[in-house]
Amino acid sequence: MREALTLTFWLTFLLGCVGVVWWQVYGGAAVGSFALAAGVCAGFGVTALLVQELCFRVGADFAGSLGSILIRTLGPLLTVAVMSKFLHEPQIFPAFVCCYLLTLLSETILSVRLVNRWEKRRAERSSAESAN
Repeated sequence: MREALTLTFWLTFLLGCVGVVWWQVYGGAAVGSFALAAGVCAGFGVTALLVQELCFRVGADFAGSLGSILIRTLGPLLTVAVMSKFLHEPQIFPAFVCCYLLTLLSETILSVRLVNRWEKRRAERSSAESAN
């Protein structure tokens, strides 16, 4: 949990720094699209991790990992496709690509930590069952 909070803090800090650079390069009109992209990517990332954890708790580890990957990938992709069609925000697609790659890094680290925790729990359960 502590690592997740630390990673979330650094991700927020990094997105903020990139947002400032984004504002300097593209101007104030593109800041809204960057903030929208950061919120959407972070929201889908958190949703993907929650789905992965919930599926593990019910015993569907593989389905949880696949669902997490689908949510993490298709959510921002479909959102940017719809947004670029109907919202004519400047630099919306590059903002989504930038935010997606930044959030993907942290989500992947957290997802791997979840899977490692699962393996540790499985090993503890199997050793407890073999002791009985």
